[in-house]
Amino acid sequence: MGSTSMDNHSKLYGVSMKLTKTVVEGLKATGKRYEVHDDELPGFLVRVGVDGSKSFYLMYRAGKGRAAQKKRLHLGAYPKITLDQARLKAKKDAAAVALGHDPAQEMKDGKAAPLVKDIVETFFNEHVAAKLKKSSIKMYRGLLDNNILPAIGKSKVADVEHRHIATLHHAMRETPYQANRCYAVLHKFFEWAEKNGYRARSTNPAGGIEKYKEHKRTSFMDADTLSRIGTALAELEQAWNDREAMRQRKELIPSRMAVVTPQAANVIRLLCLSGARLGEVLSLKWEYLNLDKGLAFLPDSKTGAKTLHLSKAAVQLLSGMTEFSDWVFPGSKGDGHMREVHHAWRAVCEKAGLTGWRIHDLRHAFASVAVNSGHSLPQIGALLGHTQAMTTARYAHVAANPVHVVAEDTGAKIAAALKAKPRKGKVVAFREAQA
Repeated sequence: MGSTSMDNHSKLYGVSMKLTKTVVEGLKATGKRYEVHDDELPGFLVRVGVDGSKSFYLMYRAGKGRAAQKKRLHLGAYPKITLDQARLKAKKDAAAVALGHDPAQEMKDGKAAPLVKDIVETFFNEHVAAKLKKSSIKMYRGLLDNNILPAIGKSKVADVEHRHIATLHHAMRETPYQANRCYAVLHKFFEWAEKNGYRARSTNPAGGIEKYKEHKRTSFMDADTLSRIGTALAELEQAWNDREAMRQRKELIPSRMAVVTPQAANVIRLLCLSGARLGEVLSLKWEYLNLDKGLAFLPDSKTGAKTLHLSKAAVQLLSGMTEFSDWVFPGSKGDGHMREVHHAWRAVCEKAGLTGWRIHDLRHAFASVAVNSGHSLPQIGALLGHTQAMTTARYAHVAANPVHVVAEDTGAKIAAALKAKPRKGKVVAFREAQA
């Protein structure tokens, strides 16, 4: 293959050529995984992941004849291991194969088994970064670096046992949600390790551990809480305007002056009025919006592409904002969007005298108000973009409220009727009927 053919990377799957540093660095992501084989060293290849990550492998047959099982031996991830280092390792392993050895099996048996920390990055690049959403990638990275690697990073992949995983899970019992997520990451990691030859099949040590109960919030913001949030937002936004005016007049600004920028205030207001997730609001672009129809077409969200239905109040809020960037809420630096409003949220809660509420609880508040207004759980689930009915079911106990109102109203009317004095004609007719 000539160098000019490198532009069409979709045709590289299974191609054989001389692997050089220039060739390896020139391999690009195509949207699916593919391999390029070296035409000088049989079985030596580089695999390019969906995201463009690269790893070197040696393909060989464990035994004699074409009927022998074909195996792949992972040599290392590029550029952590260079092309020359990978080629040298492949030659040594190929020579061992010629003498009757089975390097992949020996790795499984622990004779040349890598440590967990040695293959975590390959796992992260091939499975996590290439397939998962940004929020999941961030969660995986945090758990791997802060919990998993300190606990078992120096252990051989093949030596990790069920008791090691159980001990780590138990050590995190004070944070049950995080403990369960850590368990899920470990289960996926060892599942991947089995598929890629680092452990024997069906030996996942993360199986059979009972997860901790995760207590979902069952109490939601009431009208008084939302009113206090609205008041605090208005006061803190005004404080920001006052501070900017003081800055213009070159006056001394109090060091502990609590403020919230108009942009951060509008993010929080839109969260209240739409029931959207924080990431969905922060990443809004003006091109996604059709304010005439009250719709926002999100190309990506936690559950994939979705249509966000906007209330008139939300449309009014957005219509009053100035469009000076592709993003509805642009970042203060660079070309991206605003990244976080948690500092503003903490200031709002402190100003309102509220504790224990997260910014995500504004989404729950939207749902609980919808339930209390008599709307059905399936409708609310569709509005919020829930893919599972159980996700919306947490609001079921709130749904009893409008039913109780109906019972209370009907009972009051019947009680009033029972207390009314009967007319004489009706009583006589009743007595006549008895006779």
